[in-house]
Amino acid sequence: MLCAILPGEAQAHGLGARYDLPLPLWLYLLGAGAAVAASFAFLTLFRTSARPIKPRSLVFARGRLPWSLVAVLQGLSMGLFLLIVMAGLLGNQNPFKNITPVFVWVIWWVGMTLLAAFVVNPWPLVNPAVIAWEWGRRWSDGFRTSAPGRGRFQAYPPWLGAWPAAALFLLMAWLELIAPGRDIPRNIALGALAYLGLSWIGCRLFGPAVWLRNADPFAVAFAILGRFAPLQVARTGLRGCWWLRPYAVGLLSDRPLSISLTAFTLLMLATVSVDGLLETPAWMIVVELVDRLGTEGESSGDVLATMLLCLAPLVFGGAYLVVIAMMRMASGEAEHSLSTLAGRFVLPLVPIAIAYHLAHYLSFLLLAGQFAIPLASDPFGFGWDLFGTALYRIDIGIVDARFVWLMAVGAIVIGHIVATWLAHETALAVFVTSKAARKSQGPMLVLMVGYTVLSLWILSQPIVEP
Repeated sequence: MLCAILPGEAQAHGLGARYDLPLPLWLYLLGAGAAVAASFAFLTLFRTSARPIKPRSLVFARGRLPWSLVAVLQGLSMGLFLLIVMAGLLGNQNPFKNITPVFVWVIWWVGMTLLAAFVVNPWPLVNPAVIAWEWGRRWSDGFRTSAPGRGRFQAYPPWLGAWPAAALFLLMAWLELIAPGRDIPRNIALGALAYLGLSWIGCRLFGPAVWLRNADPFAVAFAILGRFAPLQVARTGLRGCWWLRPYAVGLLSDRPLSISLTAFTLLMLATVSVDGLLETPAWMIVVELVDRLGTEGESSGDVLATMLLCLAPLVFGGAYLVVIAMMRMASGEAEHSLSTLAGRFVLPLVPIAIAYHLAHYLSFLLLAGQFAIPLASDPFGFGWDLFGTALYRIDIGIVDARFVWLMAVGAIVIGHIVATWLAHETALAVFVTSKAARKSQGPMLVLMVGYTVLSLWILSQPIVEP
């Protein structure tokens, strides 16, 4: 969708236009890697205290959200959900004349991710699937004014963990990046209804809290990203509560994530990188080479992309486990299990995913998101002009290529520096001595620098449409 509104045959990732770098790319890569390494050296020399930061002691303020505010947010959420579904099913099936594709893929998926990471994760308050379940439960209980009762839920199998959420997140990534017809409004609306139905069944069987914590891919993803944000919200019955804390301290945990949640976090890192790789000239060369070797007349691009999407998490996970094993060896404290260390050090990687998401998608949000302005007046594509914005034309000059490239470099570098700090703080909390903690961070530094270079290389490549 974005490329259709941009001039030229190729654009740099996340830029929205061609931009000739003022310096050779290798200098940016070298400088970014050096900045991450310098932050590691600084932490090693000056952050030697064995007393780790306690996130709970850094809450600035807290309070309650009134019932009326929660009710308004829920009403708006359900109204938008119904609009998206109805527009997708009944409206014009041209993706540029229907509000469903731009709202789901741009405003919600990209915008909600950035909102959850940098401001607040509102999903606990506005998840339409849970709202629908609660409204239905309250109706069946006779329109009680209190929160719906717990009822009798089945026990969730402990061995399942968050694997259902991981599987559904991988499916979501495939639908977003590869699936044929992913921009067709009717397909998106049917997918939204399928999500609503599956969530309703899950909440009915296991209860909303258990289902959201283990099987809802969006709830799990936004919860992980929301740990970085300063403002936190949660549901407490029909009301809500909030608290304020510094950025990123929510990623400091005093206990390891489960194996399934660790895998989910690595999956998030892998899929956002796959999105960038699929649009690079190098990937198109691979597809063309395979097509030449094959005998079929059709392109193998979708099959290869699906294979890459499935293999990338395994490669990321394997590299991460190798780094964890090397960390344990370097620390000299062999009593820590690999699963425990993997669960403790995976959250510090989240700022990397956030930084790459910002660098890769900001211009997409600012440019393609403008389609929502005319479509707000004509959501079904029937020729309406409800708010007088139907004739709005997309302003591609809103994004300056130079600014976006420099922002991307800054975001990637800062994200990796924050990740380095979080990993160092986690090491101080995990290992017995500060010396062991410092030694353990060498392999993690290699991982951070390597991913910094890879991220910037992907962002610097011209976009090539298959």
